[in-house]
This record gives sequence, C-alpha cells and structure tokens, in this order.
Amino acid sequence: MSINKTIPSRYYLDHDIYEQEKLKILYCTWQYAGHASQVANIGDYLTLKIGDENLIIIRTEDRELKGFFNVCRHRAHKLLENRGNVKSITCPYHAWNYSIDGELRYAKNADKMKDFNSSDYCLASFQVTDMCDFIFVNLDHKAPPLNRQADGFVKDLKERVPFLDRLKPLPDDKERPSVINANWKIVIDNYLECYHCTKAHSAFVNMIDMDHYRTEVYDIWSRQYAPKSRPDNRAYKFDKSANIQDMCFWFLWPNTAIGYVPGVEALFFSSIRPESIDETTRFGHWLITDDTIIPDGFYEYMNQVLFSEDISLCESVQQGIRSLSYSEGPLMIDPKHSGISEIAVQHFHGLVEQALAGDN
Repeated sequence: MSINKTIPSRYYLDHDIYEQEKLKILYCTWQYAGHASQVANIGDYLTLKIGDENLIIIRTEDRELKGFFNVCRHRAHKLLENRGNVKSITCPYHAWNYSIDGELRYAKNADKMKDFNSSDYCLASFQVTDMCDFIFVNLDHKAPPLNRQADGFVKDLKERVPFLDRLKPLPDDKERPSVINANWKIVIDNYLECYHCTKAHSAFVNMIDMDHYRTEVYDIWSRQYAPKSRPDNRAYKFDKSANIQDMCFWFLWPNTAIGYVPGVEALFFSSIRPESIDETTRFGHWLITDDTIIPDGFYEYMNQVLFSEDISLCESVQQGIRSLSYSEGPLMIDPKHSGISEIAVQHFHGLVEQALAGDN
C-alpha cells in the first residue's frame, strides 16, 4: 500500500473481498460482545451475531463465561434469542436439551440408537475473555490472547479512565441510531479521523480544543486524545469543575470503538459490525457511574446530532465510492499526528490489507 493513498474503492464494493473479510478478519479476531454485568448470574446469557455466525455468551455453573455457537447440533436451528436466564438450553425445533455448560443432556429416541454418543454432540464453542469487565469473543481457538495482541491497551485505558471499575451499562440505552447504510470500513474510516470535524461537526470542535488534539497508533489499536475542552460550548454545557475535562477515543482492531467526552463519567463501547457489504450495525452502549451527573442536552447531542452527522457522512461516501471517477484518495498525514491527521486511517488500512493477504 502506498503510504499516501487509501485502500482502493473495490475493497468497499467487491463481494469476494467481503466474503474474505468474514473468514480472515471477523472470524479470527477479538470482537466486543457486552459487559460482564449483563451476564452476572449463573444461567444469564446474551446473544450476538458476527458475520453469518449466531453466538451465545453464558455464565456457567462454575461462574465462568463460555461461548457457544447458537446452533443446535441436530438440525442447526437457533437455540436462544436476545438476552435472558436459563437453567438449560432447549432447542425450539426437536427439543434437544443442553446444559448451560454446552453438554447434550437429552435427545429424544437417542437411547434406542446403539452407536449414539451424546458427547459427540456438545455445543460447538469458541474463545471468550473478560477484559476490565468487557467481554470479547474470538471464533478462532488458535488466536493469541487479546491482551498479548493489544500490548499496552489495557494499561492506557485504566490510566485515562479512573472511573473504569465503577461503570455499568445504561439500562435503557435505545436512543442511538444503529443502522448505517455503508460498508463497515467506511464507518471505521470516519471514526478514525477528525480531519472532517471542522466542517461536519461544528459544535464538537467548539467544545474540543483541536489545537491540542493528537492521534497515536500502536500495534492493533490507536488513540485520539484532546487534553483540553470548553465547558461553555455549543454541543452541551458542562461544569468547569467536572472531573472529566478531556476527551479520548480508542480504536481496537478490527471494529471496536471506545471513548469518553468531557463533562461526564461515561464511556461508550461500540462494535461496528457488517450486516452486508453495504450495511453496518453499530452495536453497543453507554456505560456510566452511579453517581455521575449527566449534563443537560448530553444524550440529545451525542445521539441525535453527532452520531447522526457521522451516519450521513458515511452513507454519502458509500454512494460516491461507486463512481467511475473514484478509485482511491490521498491520506492527509502531518508529521505531528495532529487532530486532523489521517494516520489512524492509514494504520487501519494496513491492518486490513495484512489480514486479507494472510493464509488464515
């Protein structure tokens, strides 16, 4: 890849590339699934979809988190929906019953089959890890641990988010727009740079001191950070004595976005998941501390203004990238990696090309 160019437009449009992305990126990398408090009790479960794979995360009898493919071993029917609590897992189709540890406990007529061995039909599993109470999954049993791949990421998160261990998901966080009619990489490209912010997010740049905004890239993660902000601004006003006066956005390969903004002890966690080649779902939530004071207009600005502005940008790019006139564009990178540098986009594109060139 030329250091001055984006990946070609075919990476956003080619169906064969999209199928390769499922195999070589989505199914062998660490994907955000939820917060540990959402599956705190034995039998608590949540479900998610990554690419074409439906998955279950469940708290087992030994209080460990385990991950199973949400697919019955008999005729491949989906086993569980949404979130909840179960004492066992029963398939809605032929009533095969599994323990919450994934073992097949009952299959009608199996006792009359001489060679039937229930241990051959346990639920298929995958890796699950808990990082600072944030749950990540990886469908590749051979994948290295997340903390080894993302060296320094947890340390950076803990240092910059002193309220991390007091966070809980907002119970009724349903106001954020989630469906974006654009390729998932366009959504991440947009998230990874603030070159567009002055024109597209006027209230945001009125709140954040862009002169001190910096972008840094590491192995499989990057960080955008602004140490200063303006409490009296056009986005939402906050107390000048609030604990949080800075802003930080992280990206964790391949599709996790994490961040906080000034004035409130709250963190957003999002997984930017492709639903198809040109449709993306931003799954995630706000996490807040019990004693935080939400500034007036905070959710309205973040959900109805900032996120909506970004969605419009991404959907316009999705249309434009189909043009015969466009193949690739320049990456605007300055030596100081300032707030308007596209260095993190270049970093992301390099990881995409590296993954797709691999043999896994």
